[in-house]
Amino acid sequence: MHRLPCSIISLDISDFTGKHTLNVQGKIEKNNLDKEGKILKTDTIVITKEKENKYEHPNFEQVKNSFDSSEGCRLKGEFKVMRLPGNFHISSHSFADVIKEFHKRGINFDMNLTHTINHISFGNEKDIHIIQKKFNEGIITPLDNYTVVDNMDGRLFDYYLKIVPTIYHALGKKRDYNIFQFSSNYKKTKSRMIPTLFFRYDLSPIQVKFTQFKQNMFEIVINCCAIIGGMYTIAGILNILLLRMVKNLEINDKKVEIK
Repeated sequence: MHRLPCSIISLDISDFTGKHTLNVQGKIEKNNLDKEGKILKTDTIVITKEKENKYEHPNFEQVKNSFDSSEGCRLKGEFKVMRLPGNFHISSHSFADVIKEFHKRGINFDMNLTHTINHISFGNEKDIHIIQKKFNEGIITPLDNYTVVDNMDGRLFDYYLKIVPTIYHALGKKRDYNIFQFSSNYKKTKSRMIPTLFFRYDLSPIQVKFTQFKQNMFEIVINCCAIIGGMYTIAGILNILLLRMVKNLEINDKKVEIK
């Protein structure tokens, strides 16, 4: 988030059951960024499972100073979601009291949601790195390095993610790698809600499997014979066509015009 400081950002989850969690299971690291996008290493906030649903609310002056300094925020980490349709979103829903304080003092509070998605994936990150090295199949990280500029003409930014469970069976490996491919569509809409960046996901009922295998020598020989036979057949057809063309030329040369 290039123009939204960490002190006013919350990462929330909502699923099909109606459960709305104001924090996530897992480890999320928030690094404040200066106006040039460099990380302020001294301002790192780590949210772990033990701190779930417990926010240390910043005071008004802290948030105002962050806005005045044009700070941004980088969120990095991993968390768990239910295998149900739902969404995770980045906004300031947990800091409504601070937002109200801005309005009480007559200060314009414009949330700029300009953002860059460095990386988003579903599944074990180590397995994903292995698959990307060994396979060249699947859509695993289509949103990586994707940037959207907020021109302040929209309030909601929606990414619609269709997730497909996928099994990769690598040659010579005793176990399968289970991860999730996903496709994405993007839409920006106007709303009176607090500006929010949504990632709305849904799981496909279809599972895809990629398997690496090695052909045996018998199959290789058959394929080679088929290739050689095909080349011989094509050469024979070309030879017949060429002979017919030569004969036609000879006949045309021997024709005599009689008046």
